Amino acid sequence: MKYVLPLTHPLLATENVSITLSGLQILEDVSIGVPEGTVTGLIGPNGAGKTTVFNIMSGFLTPDSGNVRFDGKKLKHIKTHHLTKLGISRTLQGVGLFASLTALENVMLGGSARVKSGIVADSLGMPWADHEQNKLRAKAMETLTEFGIADVADRYPSELPYPVQKRVAIARSLISDPKVLLLDEPAGGISAGDMAELGRMIKSWTPERTVLLVEHHMELVMDVCDLIWVLDAGKVIASGTPEEVRNNPAVLAAYLGDEGEGH
Repeated sequence: MKYVLPLTHPLLATENVSITLSGLQILEDVSIGVPEGTVTGLIGPNGAGKTTVFNIMSGFLTPDSGNVRFDGKKLKHIKTHHLTKLGISRTLQGVGLFASLTALENVMLGGSARVKSGIVADSLGMPWADHEQNKLRAKAMETLTEFGIADVADRYPSELPYPVQKRVAIARSLISDPKVLLLDEPAGGISAGDMAELGRMIKSWTPERTVLLVEHHMELVMDVCDLIWVLDAGKVIASGTPEEVRNNPAVLAAYLGDEGEGH
């Protein structure tokens, strides 16, 4: 039986999305909606298909059937490099930083789709192409400052502690001023103190921004999310407020013996 999408006009949604990879059905009729101005969580035990949903929303994968809608419009032939122009930004598992670029250059890369000349010229030591690049550099520095890591602007990822690398990665995703931010396990590998700060940061982004969060640290999910969707074995089994999800028998059964790590 299909799980019916209860939201009338979500900002971002999948509609009956199914996909089979390597002969295995990863998602089956998955419909989830992300209300504008909220933090929405996507959780589920190991192998549930959470990151696959992100990959379909981001254009990394094309579903066998079903649709992705953004702001009421069906997204066809999504290309990852078009996401920024659409107003969607995504972090990757881990950090996904370019080792050959400084922290500042990595953050600049997140906004380069909106300027005429690329960051590659600067990373090769070539002159700035135009005024827009100077503005991008200033904005990247401002973003690093907001994240409290301006002092590492000229350092390379390998020189930075992992929690700082995480901040650089999130800063990179925010420099383009996205309408929707897709966060893929942002709390992975960071301490409890850093996680608490991350939670405060995520909550501060709404309602100006909309966040979809894939995360296996349940304390963070329950703290920051307004709405939670639960996947199990590629199907949506529940949705609701943190309190509703916490007490849902189907969710408790899905997590029995599983800490929810993985995808």
